[in-house]
Amino acid sequence: METTREQVLRLVGGHREATVGQLADALDLSQAAVRRHLDALRGDGLVDVKLARHGVGRPALLFFVTARGAELAGRAYAHLLSRLVRRFEGMDALTVGSGPELLDRAFSGVAAEIAAEHQSEVHGTSLAERVAATSRALAGEGIVDGWQKEGSVFKLVNGDCPYLKLAESSSLPCRSDRESIELLVGARVEQTRRIVDGAPICEYVVQPEPSDLVEERGPQSIGASEGA
Repeated sequence: METTREQVLRLVGGHREATVGQLADALDLSQAAVRRHLDALRGDGLVDVKLARHGVGRPALLFFVTARGAELAGRAYAHLLSRLVRRFEGMDALTVGSGPELLDRAFSGVAAEIAAEHQSEVHGTSLAERVAATSRALAGEGIVDGWQKEGSVFKLVNGDCPYLKLAESSSLPCRSDRESIELLVGARVEQTRRIVDGAPICEYVVQPEPSDLVEERGPQSIGASEGA
């Protein structure tokens, strides 16, 4: 289980830059508590800080990980690399394709592997139940840390990017995470926001099928609408 210090380091590493307020909100801690952890991390050379001016008013303090801090916060990279290596080792010697094509297949294989590992944790017949179970199952992977419903649409979100540097140069890790979610919830998923693009969170929108909408309304609602 992560300590608060490790959570702070991971969250800073999951963004290019983060303020004390953003970290406090994400961790549900006081800003004073977050500052103490940041001071300790700075003392160990794991994070650093800079001033950012935005027009009038006081400049904001933006914290970011150092190279050393990125190494410690990069456990998600190690896990991803291990899975990719297994995918490549499992490819037949006669497998053909360009480098990008083989890499594309490998990332799709990683998505399928993650979904298979967590399939037994995702129970429920309704889409809402599957979304909630998928959110819990993928929290340990660093892919999702919460979900919400807006109208008939479900959104799974993540407050820090587990592969920020890699996502800056390739969309494959993001696509792989989306595919894992899609396989587990059993519905089409679209990624609408990414931290790497400057958004505060990564967001995946689950598009319900007509049958899912019928389940959500229930038989009484259907009857009422037909008789209206």
